[in-house]
Amino acid sequence: MPRPALRPLLLLLLVSGCAAAPPAPIIRPPPPAPPPPPPGLSRLIGQPEPAVLALLGAASMARSEGPARQLQFIRPPCVLDVFLYPDPAAGGVARARSAAARRPDGSRIEPGACLTLLVPPTPASTRPAVPLAIKPPGG
Repeated sequence: MPRPALRPLLLLLLVSGCAAAPPAPIIRPPPPAPPPPPPGLSRLIGQPEPAVLALLGAASMARSEGPARQLQFIRPPCVLDVFLYPDPAAGGVARARSAAARRPDGSRIEPGACLTLLVPPTPASTRPAVPLAIKPPGG
C-alpha cells in the first residue's frame, strides 16, 4: 500500500495519463481546379449573366430556383439552356456553370454545337486587320 503522501502523486499520474494530446491541425488540400468547359462552351462557361446576354441576346425565358438561375434561348436552330450559380470566389456573382441544348423537335444536340449555331466563333483570320501606317515615298 502506498504511503499517504504518495497518493496525490499517483492520482495525478493516473489522471494525466487520461488527458488527450492536443489535436493536430487539420490541413485541407486546396479545392480542385474546375474542369475545363465542355467542347464549344469556353465562351460561355464562367461568364456572368450580363456577358451571357451580350453574347446571346435577350433570353426567351428566365427563371430562378433557389440560388440557381436559368436562361433559355429559343432560336430556330436549337434551344439553349444556360444555368448560372453564385460563385463564392467572385463575391457571389452568378456565373454560367453548365448548359443543355436540344433541337426544336426535341432531339438531342450538344450544347457547344448549339452555341456555335447561335453565335459562330470569329476566327482571328476573319477579324479586320489593323491598317499599318505607311509613309509615302520621299516623306
